Amino acid sequence: MTATASADGTNVTITASQATGNDVLHIVDANGATADVTIRVAFNAGTIVPQATLTVTGDPADPAWLTQRAVNLVARLTQAAPGAQTTIGAVSPPPLPLRPGESAQIAVPVQIGGNPAYFDQSGTTMVNVQNLSLSPFVPGLLFYDDDPEHLTQDGVLFRGTVSSSVPARLYYYHDDAGDPRRLVVAISGNSQDPTSVQLVDAVAGPNMDVMSVGNALTKNFLLTKARGEGVVVTLPQDEPYLLAEVPMMQRQLVAGTVDLQVLSGGPVVVTVMSLSPGADPRTFLDAPVLPGDGHHRTGVFEISGFGKDALTFAAGGPDATLVLGDTEPTPQNADRSATGHDYGDYGVLHAIDLTLDNPGSAPAPAYLYFKPLAGPARGSFLIDGNLVDVGCVRLPQPYQIASFELAPGQTYRTVVQTMTDGGSFFPAEIGVSATAPQPAAPPISAPDGCFPKPEATAAPQ
Repeated sequence: MTATASADGTNVTITASQATGNDVLHIVDANGATADVTIRVAFNAGTIVPQATLTVTGDPADPAWLTQRAVNLVARLTQAAPGAQTTIGAVSPPPLPLRPGESAQIAVPVQIGGNPAYFDQSGTTMVNVQNLSLSPFVPGLLFYDDDPEHLTQDGVLFRGTVSSSVPARLYYYHDDAGDPRRLVVAISGNSQDPTSVQLVDAVAGPNMDVMSVGNALTKNFLLTKARGEGVVVTLPQDEPYLLAEVPMMQRQLVAGTVDLQVLSGGPVVVTVMSLSPGADPRTFLDAPVLPGDGHHRTGVFEISGFGKDALTFAAGGPDATLVLGDTEPTPQNADRSATGHDYGDYGVLHAIDLTLDNPGSAPAPAYLYFKPLAGPARGSFLIDGNLVDVGCVRLPQPYQIASFELAPGQTYRTVVQTMTDGGSFFPAEIGVSATAPQPAAPPISAPDGCFPKPEATAAPQ
């Protein structure tokens, strides 16, 4: 650092080098007056972009969902120096849902704290949101990634290729068995042409309660997929797009579901990785896939048309029942020689065509129920746009999902959507009956709950 006084003695110019630190400038004028000026030389803590563009889909796109996507984009674009900390401030969501063809602006305040090493930076990124009108799409392939379930080392957990002709769904489910690490999902272009991809996704965790993670993922994805809420990204050349990057501690679980549709260019490669803090995902993109744990819960499965089910019930007749998540039928491997399987239908979206008929002359009740068959299970259902969470149940008896009162001669039809919750034990029965089922799940520690407490043993006499 150098200091130079002007010829008239009224100004002092200080020039800093690349060296950072603190110093004191001692100034003495012609009359002998003195002054000490504390000087700090440092770099800015980072760069905050003033504008950003976010292209989404959704009919409509929920304001809270839009706000979170804007925050995610700004966090991705904000460049912080090593050791600096980025903090996103409170964001006001759009006042109304955003419909296809509409646009909005979301102001995202950002602060980059430099600590002693850098100058703090504060600013706002204005995110310009455009809702693109796209038709809903149904994946034809399922990428199932749950092997190895317990992560013990860095490497690739799953890799799959999505063509421009067949959309795909990725379902991943992993917990951390030891040291802190990150679960990373990367999307890479595999073409010299610009590649555009629509991504409809949900993620849950990290959390040690595996059933709550699986349940949260199901509920989030059911709502997100029903609205068609997604982001449209153009993949940069020679640079992966990190769709998810979730830190995990020991015994914490992360699960996610993403539907991918290539809109232009392609194909694209989806890579799920287990990485230590600080590890560069780019160095692992071409690494071999880690060995499995022997359970074979992995593979590429054909799901076009799979999960289309029906329940038809007539008042006065027998119960209507359907079993989901059994070992037969199960999604078929795209590679007939592969040994992986998806017992439980994890990652499969079941759409149940429900028909309720009352041929009689008096009103008649009908109850839609959930019945666990293999142990503790949770169930979430989307009915007429309303989300129903059954709760955690264990005993093989019916628990109410919804009730209907059918007028004389009435026929009622709707589509019920559901997915298997990760961490739940399947198969399970879905049925319709005129007999009222249990109205609600019992407390989790009750004798008939999911995880009853052991009974106290009497002390020996």
